[in-house]
Amino acid sequence: MTETLLTVSELKERFVDVSEVMQADIKKLVQHQINTKSQAILKKVYAKNPEAKVMIEYTIIKNKQGKYEADFIFIADGEKFVTESHQGFKIATDLVSHAFDKWKRSMLGLRGWRKLFK
Repeated sequence: MTETLLTVSELKERFVDVSEVMQADIKKLVQHQINTKSQAILKKVYAKNPEAKVMIEYTIIKNKQGKYEADFIFIADGEKFVTESHQGFKIATDLVSHAFDKWKRSMLGLRGWRKLFK
């Protein structure tokens, strides 16, 4: 028996000076993160409130040095978590993994991160 994947209510992305090929790779990875790492978070949110709204909004920019920067905003049932990566990553998809890892640690209280839901 397969378990139904939980999903987010709204997903918004914005890219600045990022190639179409890289945009496609980033979008694919974001969806993969939602379908894998984020399932524990989504289960927790929807268990608390089945009508919860979960939104992810992100902006990825290729800076003048050719490195990537990002802002990710995760909103789960009114609780907001923001992660910013402005030191410049050489690989844009690393920004996605980094942001989702921080969100997961925050939401699930892993490795010293503050729990938003109890």
